[in-house]
Amino acid sequence: MLRSIAFIPDGNRRHASAEGISFTQSYIEGTRKAWEVLSWLSKYPTIDTVIFYTLSLKNLERPKTELMILLKIFEQELDKVMKRNEVIEEGINIRFIGRRDVFSKGFQTRMEKIEKYTEQFRNKQVIIAIGYDGQTEIVDAVKKYTAEFEQGLVNPNELTVDELKRYLYVDFKSPDLIVRTSKEQRLSGFLTFQSAYSEFAFLDKKWPEITEQDVDAVIAEYETRHRRFGK
Repeated sequence: MLRSIAFIPDGNRRHASAEGISFTQSYIEGTRKAWEVLSWLSKYPTIDTVIFYTLSLKNLERPKTELMILLKIFEQELDKVMKRNEVIEEGINIRFIGRRDVFSKGFQTRMEKIEKYTEQFRNKQVIIAIGYDGQTEIVDAVKKYTAEFEQGLVNPNELTVDELKRYLYVDFKSPDLIVRTSKEQRLSGFLTFQSAYSEFAFLDKKWPEITEQDVDAVIAEYETRHRRFGK
């Protein structure tokens, strides 16, 4: 039963080149696509967690002009979130994971306001990975744990996988299925800890080009799999 699904929405820049449109337009289309995907998933009542890999720490090393475009689009989208009917109607709780300190104070404030506003909702959780890297998340978790150890609050002999989860950015259901678009077949630092037993699906379409039928197909194919969880 599929309960948690994650997306690595790759191919926005290649879509711009293929269609002869600007990066700005392509990224706007990509942002709209995320909301479309959420609406398509509403017909699957068992799916209560959706994760999007929005911007990695490595992405922050892109050319300054492109990065400014990206962040401007994200800021505009964040300003609209609390006005979107589907957030209220579907009871979407939104959380952000990643290194927030790499963003401006204004950007951080926007994220905090959205989390505060949507914490009242419990029907579906949407996790947005932004300024994120899976290995960095593990390092940050170890630092938090070490700080508690130095205060005598924890016993390392009692540390378990489930216990370590408490020190990650946000505790949420590990993805049952991770979908990556644009033909690439790698995680690129996405959910390094949480993806240990995730299933994968790769679409040979750029993110702005995927359709509801594409999403339905990968979910239907997932339901035919027999998961062993390493056993």
